[in-house]
Amino acid sequence: MSQHKLLVIDTETGGFNPESHSILSLAALVYEDGKIVSEFYTLICEGHVIVSEDAALKVNGLSLERLRANGVSPYDAWVTLTNMLTMHWPASSKIILAGHNVAFDIGFLKRLYRLACHDYSLRFSHRSLCTQSGALLLEQAGLLELPGGSSLEGVAKALGVPLDREGGHNALKDARATAQVLARMVEGIR
Repeated sequence: MSQHKLLVIDTETGGFNPESHSILSLAALVYEDGKIVSEFYTLICEGHVIVSEDAALKVNGLSLERLRANGVSPYDAWVTLTNMLTMHWPASSKIILAGHNVAFDIGFLKRLYRLACHDYSLRFSHRSLCTQSGALLLEQAGLLELPGGSSLEGVAKALGVPLDREGGHNALKDARATAQVLARMVEGIR
């Protein structure tokens, strides 16, 4: 098993608070030795979708109708995600998560696990890798300029990574861009 395997995640949500807002979509990419080797993406419908305001749906281009028609239950999303993880990690290993502002996404992944009645801490490490923090560190070291700021869009632009935002934010597109940002950062450091 590679020591350089991470799970790159991104979520789209109904607001900023995982205690009171719904997770609307989840993307999870197995990233190993600089490449994406597997992808998972789903829309999630918690039943009664909780959004902070309509603006939250406009950011990600989702609608309640689309979520109700195409979203799976939190339990079904958990089952499918667990099956993918089992193909890439032994059940006893703790998976390290990566993402851009990954603490936000981890909060909503924990929500998904709670809603599916499973323990997040049994599968995932307490360690994580944040490309936003990495970009800020590289900026402080004088190795990267962030004229567009430290958002995924700003970091991707600074590193020459294409980011497709047509139709709004999309967890799968953003996770793919985050994996590319991570690869470029590692290449730059090497």
